[in-house]
Amino acid sequence: MIRKYLLVLCLLLLSSCAYMGGENDRFLAKNDGTVVDVESGLMWAAADNGQSLTWPEALEYCNSYTGGGYHDWRLPKKAELAALYKAGIRRDKGTITIHENWVWAAETDETKGAYCSFKMGGCDWVEKVVSFALRALPVRDTRNIPSSSPVVQAQSLEQRLQVLDLLHRQQLITQEEYEQKKAVILHEL
Repeated sequence: MIRKYLLVLCLLLLSSCAYMGGENDRFLAKNDGTVVDVESGLMWAAADNGQSLTWPEALEYCNSYTGGGYHDWRLPKKAELAALYKAGIRRDKGTITIHENWVWAAETDETKGAYCSFKMGGCDWVEKVVSFALRALPVRDTRNIPSSSPVVQAQSLEQRLQVLDLLHRQQLITQEEYEQKKAVILHEL
């Protein structure tokens, strides 16, 4: 019975949320102001902070952010921001709203902080005290799932149900979304 339930869950999830492909398939916008990148396992704020700020202010903003009811947000790494750009996220275009061209990254040295461009792509360094047109975009890692549990690219119905169950247990989808996706997977049996 449990095995059949898990199978149905994964099937439903993967059939209605086939996350491989374009930007719209990769990013799942939640109703709580968050966006899940199902390929990387990262959860992003649905929008940047909305105003210019320095690197220390960006760090404080991200560390104190409580979007979606979570308290483990952080400043993203350069590679994570670069991956968003590569996936099609741009200034004022995409599932994640970025109001300016540049977003602060976590990497720093004594006087400079890293930032990434959402207009031209690429990352660079600037003095931490600069705030002109630099934004903060909180991120949190949802990959704290046991490695034995499939999260991405599940193929079988059983795997699809397992993925759906994991998303539900981690509260990345609502009960209603869970039931709908489960019904779709079960219907494929």
